[in-house]
Amino acid sequence: MNAFFKQRHRLRTLVAVVTAAGIGVATASCAGHSAAHTAAGLPAAASSVSSTGAGISSGTSSGTSTGAGTGAVTTPGGPSASTAGPAPSSTTAGPKAPTTSATAGSSGPSSQPGPVGPPNQPAPPVPPPVSASNLPNAAKVSWRPMGGLVAMTVPPAHDIGIGECAKVHGAVAWHEQGYVSAQNTPAQEDIFGFGDAASAAQQFSAIAAGLNACTQTTRDLQRTAGVPQDAVVTTTATAVRAQAWSRRWTGFAGQSAAGPQTNHYYLVQRGPTVILASFTEFGASPPNPYDPVGDPAVLTMLSASVAS
Repeated sequence: MNAFFKQRHRLRTLVAVVTAAGIGVATASCAGHSAAHTAAGLPAAASSVSSTGAGISSGTSSGTSTGAGTGAVTTPGGPSASTAGPAPSSTTAGPKAPTTSATAGSSGPSSQPGPVGPPNQPAPPVPPPVSASNLPNAAKVSWRPMGGLVAMTVPPAHDIGIGECAKVHGAVAWHEQGYVSAQNTPAQEDIFGFGDAASAAQQFSAIAAGLNACTQTTRDLQRTAGVPQDAVVTTTATAVRAQAWSRRWTGFAGQSAAGPQTNHYYLVQRGPTVILASFTEFGASPPNPYDPVGDPAVLTMLSASVAS
C-alpha cells in the first residue's frame, strides 16, 4: 500500500520473509502497518514470513523489544501471498497481514491532516498487546506471539504508513506486536500514542477515511502493476470509535505477495490511543477461513484492551 521507509521490524529476523498485503495494518510496515508471513500450501509467491503485515508499513528506524522473544520461526516454502483484506507489522507487506511503515510524506490519502499537536507532548501509557488466544480465528489457526511488544521509533516527520491506503500522522509513540499462526500466516497489532485524545480522534477519522476509500486506491495500484483490478474493501463491523474492514484482492510483487489474499483490519480509538490490528489469509480458498461475523466482538475486545 505504498511508498514507505524500509523500517526493520524484529519479525524480519525470521528465517522466512514474506510481505503480506496490508493496509493496515504495513510493507513491513502491517499491519501494517508491517509483518507479512507465508502461508503453507498456497501459491508460491514468497516463502517466508515478513514483518509487513496486512496493515502497516514501518519507517527506517528499528524497534526495541520490550518482552522476551520466541525465536526465529522457519516457514514452509509455501505461497507468501495473503488472501484478502486491507492492512500491522511496522510496515506494509506482500501477502501481508497487518503492517505498518513509517515514512516522511509517504503513501496515504492526499487529504491526510497536517501536523497534530506539539511534537514534544508526552506519550500516553502503552496498553498491553492482546493475547494471541483472543485474536480472530484463534481456535482454528492457533496464533502465537512472535517475540514481545516492540517500541518502534517514530520517524522525524511523524508519518507512519498504513498499507497502501492511509497513514498515521503526529503519533508520539508507536509499539508493535507480531503474531504467527500454525499455518505461518501473519497477524499484527500496532499501538499508536498521541499527545491528547483530540489528536488521536483526528487520526482515527483520517485512517478510517483512507480505508473506506481503499477499494479504488488498491485498484489504481493493480492497474499500474498490470494485474486484475479486483480489489474489494468491505466494512465488516462498526462501533463507537471503532471500525473493521476486509480487503480481498490479487496482490503483486513489490506491493505485496503475489496472488489472491484477504486482509482483515481493525481500528479502535480510546482516549489518546489508537490501535490498528490486522491479519492476512492467503489464497482464494484458505484453509480454516475466517468468518467476519465475529468482527464486532474483535472490536469490543480491542477497545477493552486499552482500558485494561
